[in-house]
Amino acid sequence: MSMMSKAIHESAVSSKKAGGSFATQQNRRFDTTGLLRFARQVGELHSSIREIPAWIVHAYAQYCAAQGKAAGTLANIFAAIRVTSRYAGRNIDDVCSNKELQLVRRIRKGAKRAMSQTEIDELLVRAKRIDHGLTHMISLALHLGLRRKEALMCSPDLAMWLDALERGDSTLSLMRGSKNARPRHVRVIEGERAQTIESIRSALAYCREHNLELITGNGKTLKSAMNRLKALLRRAGVTGPTSFHSLRYTYALRSALELLDAGIPPYDVLVQLSESLGHGPTRAQMILGHYCQPIRDKFEGHISLHNVEDDHRHLPAELPRAAARQVAKRRHSALSGYPIGRAGPADDEAALHGRT
Repeated sequence: MSMMSKAIHESAVSSKKAGGSFATQQNRRFDTTGLLRFARQVGELHSSIREIPAWIVHAYAQYCAAQGKAAGTLANIFAAIRVTSRYAGRNIDDVCSNKELQLVRRIRKGAKRAMSQTEIDELLVRAKRIDHGLTHMISLALHLGLRRKEALMCSPDLAMWLDALERGDSTLSLMRGSKNARPRHVRVIEGERAQTIESIRSALAYCREHNLELITGNGKTLKSAMNRLKALLRRAGVTGPTSFHSLRYTYALRSALELLDAGIPPYDVLVQLSESLGHGPTRAQMILGHYCQPIRDKFEGHISLHNVEDDHRHLPAELPRAAARQVAKRRHSALSGYPIGRAGPADDEAALHGRT
């Protein structure tokens, strides 16, 4: 095995130790391999990433910046390198922090924007001409703030959601397709409850006639379905500032305005919206700059350092994260009637006893 192969293999093992979803680990391996190739070019390659000198990481940062990589991309690359190095046995967080690497801070205002009602109506007309499954996905994302993958994979949960709405529930349980399978409760916009019920009911009827799928790929796999979805979205002109993610912005803006009109304190509105979108209660400032930029004036003077510090204090978890997530998967599967992921019966026992 060559030195390069050894280094890549050891980085892959370290990335696996660090955990995360399959996509997260894959991206981490890709980012660290770029550093290893750079180290080989300058004659400083070693058999382990923990042996790569810090100055090589600094030089690689300047090399990547010179290539014109975006600030967010650079932040992701070097976060992956730091995590992999740490799990390989060497902590470079201090000497290779974003500040030490002189990386430009990313602007978190968001590249998308909320759609107007006219734009939404025109989009739905175009989508109907292309694919009815796409139309249902757009409607679900608009009323529930779903990410693209969440909307694509939500079919098994539609009956559960419809039952919850007809019971009068104000939130819907979501886990399928979310980032790292993090469970969350999506807040229903009360002013759009009737439209949300009709959207879910129509999507459910469509799915029951199409093998419980909104979009079916040529290969009958999630990857092929996602590729077909991307092609359909391009045909519908859902790109740029008004991409599929813009529907999430639209949901966030409408939800925030409804909560504000109901007299909810502005900071609490951001916390609730952050949780509903799947970012957790500690991302209030990001939500303000990212999703609520058009109504930022309504929140001026309502976010203090005290608020932020309070929300960053977490109570001790009853179970380790992986075990808690496994329990959540089983609970969600029982409610929806369809399993999530590939977990077997043995995982139930591990989750219940706190084993990861």
